[in-house]
Amino acid sequence: MFISVEQLHNSVGVDETIARFFVDRKLPVNNAFWRNKLLYIARGNGYVSIPVYYDILFRLGIPRELLLSETHVQLMEQIMHYAIMVEFQEISFDQQLNEIKSLLSNRVKDEKFYNDLLNYLNQPVLKPLKKFGMTIPALNRADVFLFILCDISLSKQQTDLAVKYWYALHTSYLLMDDMYDYKTDKHDKEENSIIELGDGEPGFEKAFEILKKNATTLHAINPTLANYFEASLEGLYNLIP
Repeated sequence: MFISVEQLHNSVGVDETIARFFVDRKLPVNNAFWRNKLLYIARGNGYVSIPVYYDILFRLGIPRELLLSETHVQLMEQIMHYAIMVEFQEISFDQQLNEIKSLLSNRVKDEKFYNDLLNYLNQPVLKPLKKFGMTIPALNRADVFLFILCDISLSKQQTDLAVKYWYALHTSYLLMDDMYDYKTDKHDKEENSIIELGDGEPGFEKAFEILKKNATTLHAINPTLANYFEASLEGLYNLIP
């Protein structure tokens, strides 16, 4: 289903130029993340989150021309390619990291951030380390996306805020996905944050607490996005078993 520029701008506050860039972008060739897709921004939080997060980076003062440069966006797309291959068990997590390290060769702007992120992602189970990670491992499953920040020159304040808003944004999307997938994941014994948070009604209640806290955090950078998540809560309550 088509996601329009107007939807991204009006519903979640994405800058119209950033929204237009991603909505109109052609599908990358031979990329597993966009495999069998007809649109670059398809229905699904994994796709919509791309322009939403790039809008947050723009709001932090990073120029559009840098964020939307072809070399940078192609790097992001390759990171997504390897990330989805891990999810589909087509490559291992270690293979993914090696491929991403190769992509970033001679491109890393902040060696300390890069090394800290690598050390965090090299853990057998992803748990909080320095500025990275949530206490619930299932909420850390998209964190390889943070490698895009290694390709951008950021101040320390911008880096800290980019990571802070990353966790507020992506843990919200992951929690919402896991609420919808709860019954299927439980039956199939798949990773699911609601199960890790306590399962059943207690797990859902803790998830709602995180979602409310995330909305408060996001309100400081994008009130429209925060309002979207707050408005989404009502429908999610119907999923409590």
